[in-house]
Amino acid sequence: MSDYKDGFDLVSDVFKLINVSSVQILLGEKGKVEPSVKSTDSSTKGIVVNSISISNTSDQIGFGNVNCYAPSISSTVNGKAVQLPDQATLSNLVKAVKPLIDGIYKPTFRVWIEELGVILQDTDGSYFANLTFRYQSIQDNYTNI
Repeated sequence: MSDYKDGFDLVSDVFKLINVSSVQILLGEKGKVEPSVKSTDSSTKGIVVNSISISNTSDQIGFGNVNCYAPSISSTVNGKAVQLPDQATLSNLVKAVKPLIDGIYKPTFRVWIEELGVILQDTDGSYFANLTFRYQSIQDNYTNI
């Protein structure tokens, strides 16, 4: 199927699948799809693709995340201002991304969703929806066996 792949290739392959106009429209003018690290501030929508791991075997199995970010919503609870996740926006982003990376078979890799849309809070206080994906590639030049 393909040559040896690493975590950079995993991120690049999945990034290319979701960095499309239909997703860009949802992100707006300032939002963007990024590899590995979020460079925008917490007031900007964005999507980050990162790698968790990839095996060094002939049948490579890797895992990664697609994190969909949306600005928090300010609300008042018991007279105090609190920041809450924008669940509607996060849900729309997840629903746009999921079909682009779930059950996709390309000549050099396969990718599918393992876990869907868990909302988490980032270190800067912003919220994101995390999708975990599984990635598979077959090495045809594996020399350790």
